[in-house]
Amino acid sequence: MLLDGFMAHHKDDRHDSDQSHGRSDDQGYWHRGRLWAISPCVTIAAVAVYDRIQSELVNARRRRDDVALGTLSLLKSELVRASKESGAVGTIDDDLVVRIARKEVKKREEAIEQYRKAGREESAQREEAEMAVLRDYLPVAMSSADVEAEVAAVIAELKPDGPKAFGAVMKAATVRLAGRAEGAQVAAAARKLLGS
Repeated sequence: MLLDGFMAHHKDDRHDSDQSHGRSDDQGYWHRGRLWAISPCVTIAAVAVYDRIQSELVNARRRRDDVALGTLSLLKSELVRASKESGAVGTIDDDLVVRIARKEVKKREEAIEQYRKAGREESAQREEAEMAVLRDYLPVAMSSADVEAEVAAVIAELKPDGPKAFGAVMKAATVRLAGRAEGAQVAAAARKLLGS
């Protein structure tokens, strides 16, 4: 009985949020600020990035944007799968979204290169359109100078002993720059600054 009442309320709220996408943020969607479960073992933390994916899925369906709809549906599925993997805590947070979105962007970069080599321009353009959708969920990439400054700060803290300390610097810098810079960018800055 209590569950029936909740489900009826849930339907009304969902219908109401679908009908009122244009409302201001202070009135927001019914699920903002709450936790909601999509399966018995996965909890979605109420985070801004995941909220944006959910919201944009609804918008893409309304405007019949097949590229955005397909790309975001796949991203959502990958997020759920990643949250269930061993070692995962069963939640989808901003860090997980960034990590999975970055992985999907990389897949498309590789696919674009292969399609262009094969002369399949239409397929390459489709991959580029999907990549543009995914990039909206990634933080703005840091410049090489900014990465170098962060790695220099790590080196100053660790006071490593020459090029042999590359591994220790990389480990600390990768943690510090998680989600903000590519590993290759961090490695290049570390090698330059350590003189290796």
